[in-house]
Amino acid sequence: MARYKITVSTDQMAASIRLTDDGNDPKKNEIISALEEQEISYGIVFEVIDGIIEHPKYDVDIPIAYGKGPKIGENGKLKVISKAKERKEEKNYVNLRELSNIVSVFENEQIAEIVPPTIGESGENVYGKEITGFPGEEVKLNLGENVERNENKILSKSPGELVFKQNPDKSYFLDVSKIYHVDGDVDYSTGNIRFPGTVVIKGSVRPGFIIEAENDVEIKGVIESATVISKGNIFVSGVKGAGKGLIKGKNVNSNYLENANVEADENVIVRQAIINSSIKAGKVIKITSGGGRITGGYLVAGLRIDAPIIGSEINVRTTMEVGLAPEINEEFTVLNSQIMVDLENLKKVSTIIKSIQKLKDEGKLDNEKIELFKKTLTTAKVLKESLEKNEIRINDIKKIIENSEKHGTIAIKNSVYPGSEIIINKIRYYPEKEITSVEFYLSGDKIMVRNYTEFDIGGLK
Repeated sequence: MARYKITVSTDQMAASIRLTDDGNDPKKNEIISALEEQEISYGIVFEVIDGIIEHPKYDVDIPIAYGKGPKIGENGKLKVISKAKERKEEKNYVNLRELSNIVSVFENEQIAEIVPPTIGESGENVYGKEITGFPGEEVKLNLGENVERNENKILSKSPGELVFKQNPDKSYFLDVSKIYHVDGDVDYSTGNIRFPGTVVIKGSVRPGFIIEAENDVEIKGVIESATVISKGNIFVSGVKGAGKGLIKGKNVNSNYLENANVEADENVIVRQAIINSSIKAGKVIKITSGGGRITGGYLVAGLRIDAPIIGSEINVRTTMEVGLAPEINEEFTVLNSQIMVDLENLKKVSTIIKSIQKLKDEGKLDNEKIELFKKTLTTAKVLKESLEKNEIRINDIKKIIENSEKHGTIAIKNSVYPGSEIIINKIRYYPEKEITSVEFYLSGDKIMVRNYTEFDIGGLK
């Protein structure tokens, strides 16, 4: 028989056979036996063996078996989970003001998931031994200071706007910005803004739009008949409310307020003027410029209202009230109104009860009137219970007023004019002529006056 020599490559991924002529033709079973003797078991190309049998070639290496190389797995990926928050609208039209693309996240929220690279398909050498596949590349990731990795999860360390960027080297940058910036106006191009951090607007807030923020809101332009609500402070160039919208924050600081609705947990600080506005402050309302004024509207503060000028020479109705926290003041007003309504309704119900009772005494009461009688008695009971409950609360508030050590002060550095209404702990005073450089305060159950003293609110300026 022919002589056979099997050679295996150094990486064991290929085998070849060399025939030496000894005068006998090569045989298939002999070639297979020669391969088995060398433990070649994988990737044998039987078509090559058949070719050798049909057309033998001697003294040349003929490739006869090939291994299968291992493959590289898929590269790691970054799967961003946080997306722009969608607001569900029950109406059958699209609210164009709700088309904001802000991707806002909260503290400890998972914002992304790292998908690890996979191991490629295994290979096999000509000896039939497995060759482990190669892993894909790890995802290249750079994390900012406000995010952290926990195993394969990327978590936000603070609330804010998701910052996501893919760099030219195919790496990713992830962070959370605590500040959301708008370079222009808040309008249809931005949609309403709801953000769990600080919001900075370089332009104005156009009519009908909404900003809601967990931290401060800074607006370089004007709020125009819009709503801005913040759990922090609000800084704005000015407000033109047209009696619409709401400005609500811890402290509100503005150059001017015109036809505005403003509520502050603590202070409202205005540099120039408050005109025909509804202002509520838990502590202080103050005009800071020397010629500033409050003209028209209703202002209520827990501790102090302070302005150079209150009212006007043409006796514009301007109501100032201090001494009670705005929420208690509002509750007091609502309760009094409800009591009046309940008393009126109870009077009407009592008239109905008397007329039905008369029919009963005359023996003219049918089933329909009996049912009406029962319902009327139930209504009367509900009204009496409501009256009793509200009167108790009214008395509690009156005790708060009586026991209050800090009744509040209304201070006018320059002039207060007729048409102004001064209210301290529900006691009223109406100036009949211009009064200059004065403070109104409560002594017993009377509003008294004293000379104006400078007041430093501290904090916001």
